[in-house]
Amino acid sequence: MEEILSKKNQSMVPKVKEGISLFENKKFKEALGIFRDLHKSDPYNYEYNYYLGITYANLGYFDIALTHLLYSAKSSKNYYISIHSNMVCGYIYTLQQEFKLAENCFREVLKINPQSVTALIALSYVFEKTNRYDQSIVYLKRAMEIEPENPRVLNALAYVYAEKEINLSEAVRLARKAISKKPDSPEILDTVAWVYYKKGEYIQALNEIKKALKLLPDNEEIQKHYKEIMSKVEEIERKKNI
Repeated sequence: MEEILSKKNQSMVPKVKEGISLFENKKFKEALGIFRDLHKSDPYNYEYNYYLGITYANLGYFDIALTHLLYSAKSSKNYYISIHSNMVCGYIYTLQQEFKLAENCFREVLKINPQSVTALIALSYVFEKTNRYDQSIVYLKRAMEIEPENPRVLNALAYVYAEKEINLSEAVRLARKAISKKPDSPEILDTVAWVYYKKGEYIQALNEIKKALKLLPDNEEIQKHYKEIMSKVEEIERKKNI
């Protein structure tokens, strides 16, 4: 983060560096004290608002984080601050299910950097969660044009295809390619399982979802998919025994 310090704040560099070091070592409470002091010394400083905002976000104080990050997002002089502030705001709004506000933040990032795969993926997720699957697919295909081997993109597109129940053979290919790149990813294993489930290959789906559940047993979405897949497998077994 040090590279974003402006020239006019050079006198505060030692203090800022101390805060950054604490932040990078995940000592967020200690970093917070330093960044709050810096912010008090210059409350309209974009950089200090940015540091304070991301520290509050890491501590889970999302509303106050948004106050500072929405301000630092307006920085026209620093590409990094503006992009990262908007991204974090977008993630917070997504967690809060404020999807329209999240969409606005991610679109701001794409205005600055249309090639941001991270923003394209994040925006596609907002579209998926608001049942705008066609738009989600459009943005994921844009991301794939930029980074065709990115496992997050491959996984996300496979999952949207599964949710919409289209292109399921292609979805299997994408999900398998993604898992070959990140074999221990429970999220991708969950997608692999879900695609097989939507294809009607229930035993294969069960095998994959069990792997995902073992790696991430407390994940609500994986638990939900496991129950649905297991229920279908048990239903088929009951019919066989009639």
